[in-house]
Amino acid sequence: MEATDRPAAWRTMPTEHARTRSKDATRDLLRDGYTWADAARARAADPAARALPVRLLGRPALLVRGAEAVRFFYDGTLLRREGAVPLAVRLPLFGRGAVHGLDDGPHHRRKELFLRATEPRRRADLVAAADAGWARAVAAGGPLDVHATAVRVHGRAVQRWAGIELPEAELDRRAAGLAQVVDGFGVPGPAWVQALRARRESESWALELIGRTRLDAVRAGRAPDELSVLELVAGHRGEDGQLLPGHTAAVELLNLLRPTVAVSWFAAFAALALHEHPGWARRLREEAAGRATAVGGPEATAFAHEVRRLFPFVPLLAARARRPLEWGGHRLEAGQRVVLDVHGTNTDPWEWERAGEFDPARFLGTGAAAAANLVPQGGGEVAGGHRCPGEDVTVAVLAVAAAHLASRPWRTDPAGLRYDLHRMPTRPQGGPVLEPLA
Repeated sequence: MEATDRPAAWRTMPTEHARTRSKDATRDLLRDGYTWADAARARAADPAARALPVRLLGRPALLVRGAEAVRFFYDGTLLRREGAVPLAVRLPLFGRGAVHGLDDGPHHRRKELFLRATEPRRRADLVAAADAGWARAVAAGGPLDVHATAVRVHGRAVQRWAGIELPEAELDRRAAGLAQVVDGFGVPGPAWVQALRARRESESWALELIGRTRLDAVRAGRAPDELSVLELVAGHRGEDGQLLPGHTAAVELLNLLRPTVAVSWFAAFAALALHEHPGWARRLREEAAGRATAVGGPEATAFAHEVRRLFPFVPLLAARARRPLEWGGHRLEAGQRVVLDVHGTNTDPWEWERAGEFDPARFLGTGAAAAANLVPQGGGEVAGGHRCPGEDVTVAVLAVAAAHLASRPWRTDPAGLRYDLHRMPTRPQGGPVLEPLA
């Protein structure tokens, strides 16, 4: 379904950008945002293409989408991650030396930290903290800015979950900094500069936390499951048996905190979807009432999956060919970039029925949530591959947010639900702000 065929609240904002096209597609990507990949395929007169040669950053690359493309993209024997994400994105969003750019043994060793931090017991603690925060926010009454509330609720929850004890005002300030990192990573100009500044401030703070924690001998002799997440990060050792450099540990601490704050973008889209689909708002409200909890409801979970599938967040992911190879009828040289069209895979009309329609029922009682072409946070395997180990946390926290937002009737200005598909990342521009009806 074309963007202009969606309900009014989902349409992209009009753009005044010039449409001068260049041989290199980098400017087009920065200008067109989430619409770039479809436009590139349309210009090539191949809208159904699974693979399309393009030029990005002055070099040839292969743009891919679909389930088979995902399997190819996450085959670690063929593609690597080192140096794949452009520095201008990698630096503000992930930081230098992050797990996202590692391969093979170093990646597996670093990934152990994230798997331990997100094991089921710890995951449940974080979801419970988010649940309590949303319950308080909704019960407070008065207008509720969904995105701002989500940044505050999720930011407090994830910092306390990590073992960071600070006054609420300071927790909120740090959460706002992490939100600024997310907000500007793909926007050339002042927003990117602000994101980089927020990244540096956040890293300095995290480095102080790591340093203080390493000086604390209290954890000596305690089992890993008795340690806080902050202590796990501070004590993690690389393949060489040495503690991670302080700056690297700080970067990875932020990579455990930032994704939960980033769920705030999906929470804003969840509010939009609840407004547009009151039947689903009623279903989530009744489910939570019947189960006497907003946590873990199957319908709320399906709703969260569908929000993540349909609405844009991660636009693209990048890898590099380890050696000369062929895929999809195209030749790749060693080191050449492969770019996975994330949003295009999630909404691919050749692989999803009614791809442009919002229908959480597609995730009820099926294995659709495990489908290779559902990649809002990437694909592949969690333990042995590059799949995000915090994806279950994202789904659970988003489901909790949706259930609480559905727990009472609201009104909102439809103009505040509009979002710009040319901005990466994007979200409803008005928050949205919800006014309680009763």
